Amino acid sequence: MSAALRTHFRVIAALVIREMTTRYGNKIGGYIWAIVDPVAFIALMSIVFSAIAHSPPIGRSFVLFYASGYMAFWIYRSMTDQVSQAAKSNRALLNYPIVSPFDTFVARAALQGGTQLAVCVLIFSGIAVFITPLHSLDFQSLITASLVAITLGVGIGMLNSVLFRMSEVYQQVFNIINRPLFIVSGVFFLPESIPHPYQDYLLWNPVSHIIGWFRRGIYPSYRAAFVDEAWLIGIAIAALFTGLLITSAFKAKLREVA
Repeated sequence: MSAALRTHFRVIAALVIREMTTRYGNKIGGYIWAIVDPVAFIALMSIVFSAIAHSPPIGRSFVLFYASGYMAFWIYRSMTDQVSQAAKSNRALLNYPIVSPFDTFVARAALQGGTQLAVCVLIFSGIAVFITPLHSLDFQSLITASLVAITLGVGIGMLNSVLFRMSEVYQQVFNIINRPLFIVSGVFFLPESIPHPYQDYLLWNPVSHIIGWFRRGIYPSYRAAFVDEAWLIGIAIAALFTGLLITSAFKAKLREVA
């Protein structure tokens, strides 16, 4: 391993530790909140929709259905949000030539990925123990869908880190457009239940494919035939490649203090 590569690893490790201290603090309460937040939201959705409908669209557990949708969405959304703010949050450190914007992206993505893994394991383990058994999980689908969500989130996050820096208007427009994404991505419903041609419009949203792919890993009988794996992987890789190109081209802009 070259000296330059070892230096980058040490920088990234230091950034991860700094991010952990900044985000979660030195107290256990900070880490607990990372779990309580999605759990509370899933519980709220389950209570509200169980009062409206007799049974969820798949299976018998409202909690499992909404957890399978929300966690898949959360993996993408939280990764995008964290990476898009990585350079800005560490701008003071970017004054040092040894620290690059790319290091901050990798550190944020590594910490958020580890957090996502821990939260998903804890939530679905809790569901399996206290609510409903989880039989015949398809770990290949769960892992692949999660990795695609992370890749897409990192790519869009890097792209946004530059575009947010260059235009506050773009940031406001992106946030406005991104708000309905939670509603139209299939967290609350199955895309198959939407009539044509509206279903076709919804399926241009890659996050709906991520959620369907993730749910396929939870429910053995759910085919999610609408999921286009090749197209989704291509979109995620294209987003990552574009993010790398843009941040490389505008890394000097990301280092600017004002």
